[in-house]
Amino acid sequence: MKVNRAIAMITCLVMLFSLTACSKKTDAPEQNSKTEEQLLNEENEILNANNALWEKVFASMDKNVSDDMLSSNYGDVLLNAVESAKEQFSQEEYKTLKADAEKIREIEEEIAALSANKTPGQTDTAAQSDAFPEFQGTDLDGNSVDNSLFSNNKFTVVNFWFNGCKPCVEELDDLNALNERIKEQGGEVIGINTETLDGNQQGIETAKQLLASTGAAYRNIYFDANSDAGKFALGVMAFPTTYVIDSNGKIVGEPLLGGIDNQANLDTLQKTIDTAIAESK
Repeated sequence: MKVNRAIAMITCLVMLFSLTACSKKTDAPEQNSKTEEQLLNEENEILNANNALWEKVFASMDKNVSDDMLSSNYGDVLLNAVESAKEQFSQEEYKTLKADAEKIREIEEEIAALSANKTPGQTDTAAQSDAFPEFQGTDLDGNSVDNSLFSNNKFTVVNFWFNGCKPCVEELDDLNALNERIKEQGGEVIGINTETLDGNQQGIETAKQLLASTGAAYRNIYFDANSDAGKFALGVMAFPTTYVIDSNGKIVGEPLLGGIDNQANLDTLQKTIDTAIAESK
């Protein structure tokens, strides 16, 4: 199964898929309702079908994340972006993009309905967990890994990215430099590329090429998309996102949204690392 949460974030750091829109009302419950993962895959297919057009839309979007964007139905975000960039497209292209965005808005409502119908106690893992879920996975070289890697480090910097995310790729060399620097502090950088989940070979090969081209040699890992850790990864709503995990697997502080090639972001991440080191003593 190919998990591609990438297309909609090619040049901007915005929410991928909103999980908090109003519920979609139906007269009777559907007998064969789709899973959230299936619905997300439908969105990816829509964006992939007209990838060249959407790249132009995303290139024109504001790269700053706003609260409104993070709380909006993603289809509405796309509709606004298409409207703002309409002068770049022919009438036919504009109609195509608008139709795509409207389909995605409908899918987002279905996703929101699934979230609203969760049983008591169910939560969105990435948003509410205070610990990184246990996992059994593999690194990109085929070596087995699991969450015991956290206990081998004083702290671990976990970076979520994907192949088509330009801000993600642009910080790979900075993450590699960070990995080399924090080794002296007992730390390690771990990458999790959401396009490699389930051992997707195309995603793995592309990720390895990108890492090699930027000189990034730190470990990247993947696991089953249906595992708790996979659901955590798929719950990440902006890319790149970086967590700091302590030796007990607990999340330290707040996740960092945005690349550490930005000095302010790097400073913020370092403060979280300092907290993890202090708490480990």
